[in-house]
Amino acid sequence: MKLGLKRFAVVGALGMASAALAVSPAFAKGDISVQATPHTVHAGHVVKVHGQGDDDAERYTTLVIQERSGKPGHWGHWRVVKRSYNGDARMSVKATHRGDLQFRSVLYSTDSRHRHPKTDRTSAPVTVHVVR
Repeated sequence: MKLGLKRFAVVGALGMASAALAVSPAFAKGDISVQATPHTVHAGHVVKVHGQGDDDAERYTTLVIQERSGKPGHWGHWRVVKRSYNGDARMSVKATHRGDLQFRSVLYSTDSRHRHPKTDRTSAPVTVHVVR
């Protein structure tokens, strides 16, 4: 009789745990990334940049690749160099000056009613060193 009660308690606990997992909320998936190759380039050569981003919870999204140049502590402003409405952006940038270039991906989402873009997520910047 004791074995039957223990078995009943274990089965009941497992049933309660599985029911709790089934009722837990689902979370939307989303990701954003940016890659730039090569990481060190001579001035005058081309850097290839690839950005990707999506968010399952948002219906209308725009992926933007931004660039800034300078040196740590003396960076310029981020400027848009490529825009994509399908979540995948590729581009080539000619490195013109010595120093560092940084690239990042920014995913903007808009609502269907007002079309006001808001920043959904931003990738970590990737740095390309430009030498003479």
